[in-house]
Amino acid sequence: MRLKMDNKKGLSAVVATLIIILLVLVAVGILWVVIRGVIQGGADTIELSQKCLDIQLEASAVVPVTSESGNYSVTLARKAGGDTLGGVKLNFFNATENSGVIEFGTALGILETGTNKIVTADGGNGILHNATRMDFTTYFVSDLGEEQVCSSTETAPLA
Repeated sequence: MRLKMDNKKGLSAVVATLIIILLVLVAVGILWVVIRGVIQGGADTIELSQKCLDIQLEASAVVPVTSESGNYSVTLARKAGGDTLGGVKLNFFNATENSGVIEFGTALGILETGTNKIVTADGGNGILHNATRMDFTTYFVSDLGEEQVCSSTETAPLA
């Protein structure tokens, strides 16, 4: 006794259609994850750039400490505007060497001025003498506790 199955082709067409729909949904999901990551990364970069532009910071005085060679008194003044700073990174230069990155030590609030004594060191951890300029860069701290350093750097000549 043989059963007749006339609708075999109809059943395989339905299965094939469901598989195609499932593959399309998976492909769309994968593309969305990639595209969302790219868009979010771009938005974070734009947000940091805007925060950096809003900060107005100037080195009002950078002078050598006369009794201590290689030490400098640095006064930074912040103007109105911008978010809360994480801090300021400094780098001193002479004709041949630089001090490497030195933390200013004070996160300045809006309209605050801070003065700190900075001890410079060259790459070999010796003291950097006769610096001619200082570069400074602001940074923010993200919600995850990561430093987000601004790409723009200001330069101040030494007095």
